[in-house]
Amino acid sequence: MAFNIPFVHNLLESILKFFNPSLKPGRRVTRNWFLVNPTHFFIVLFVYTIFVVASYLYKVYFASKQKSDNTLSKIKPSSSSKYKNGRMEVIVEKMIPVYNLSQVLLSLFITVLTIYEARKRKFSLFYNYVDFSKANIALCCWLFYLNKMLDFMDTILIVVRKKWNQFTFLHAYHHISIFLVMWINTSVGYDGDIYYIVTANSVVHFIMYFYYFLTSLKVSIPVFIKASVTYIQIVQFLSMMFPGFCVFFFKHSTPHPRRLLALSFCYCVTLLVLFCQFAYNTYVRPKKKVA
Repeated sequence: MAFNIPFVHNLLESILKFFNPSLKPGRRVTRNWFLVNPTHFFIVLFVYTIFVVASYLYKVYFASKQKSDNTLSKIKPSSSSKYKNGRMEVIVEKMIPVYNLSQVLLSLFITVLTIYEARKRKFSLFYNYVDFSKANIALCCWLFYLNKMLDFMDTILIVVRKKWNQFTFLHAYHHISIFLVMWINTSVGYDGDIYYIVTANSVVHFIMYFYYFLTSLKVSIPVFIKASVTYIQIVQFLSMMFPGFCVFFFKHSTPHPRRLLALSFCYCVTLLVLFCQFAYNTYVRPKKKVA
């Protein structure tokens, strides 16, 4: 018997019914899969959100503490404190390449599996038929959803290493929101065009984590490569918005549930805005200042 919190379960079930009212709970092939249960999903998301909030509060405290430490720079930390911090840093630095490589391999596996299953179903690029009784694309969607939970390690590593410049609103929003959006899709939108989102994002993640893997090995990489990773993500969002744009603005027909399509479209718009802002502030504005 699955553990449920009735209020949470009912609230989240109502969200699922809103996005795909025609798919009854008993017909969902993923309903008993790991972490698809609304309560279980909520617990994971709640714990991560609490961690993000606590980390932000610590970040604020850490910044103020840094300022006070600068005024007391003559006071040196104890040798035992230095030793403990140094030991922790060594352990974390050894973990990072392993984590990045695992993300590379997992992203590659999900990409290959999704393309294979889509080809078996003879899917085209967009506007594919939907059959929520089939489990093949659903499996790919579910693996991708679980991968979004693994991505929470990004935040943990940032906080442990105190890389506060990487702990941004974009980072927290992206990790929390994609986990929510993919839970909805894994629950009631796991067939049809979801394959494209899973494939495209897995390809981008493969590229991104391969870049992170190389940098974690201290490989010297040109700055334009880092910028290219961001621009590839922006192109990805535009490609994901294209089907919804044609449906909602040009009345193109689609077998995919329209509310799920609207969710993906609106979500990608928010990511597009945030990533464009990040790209401008990181790569464009500094060049203007130099010029």
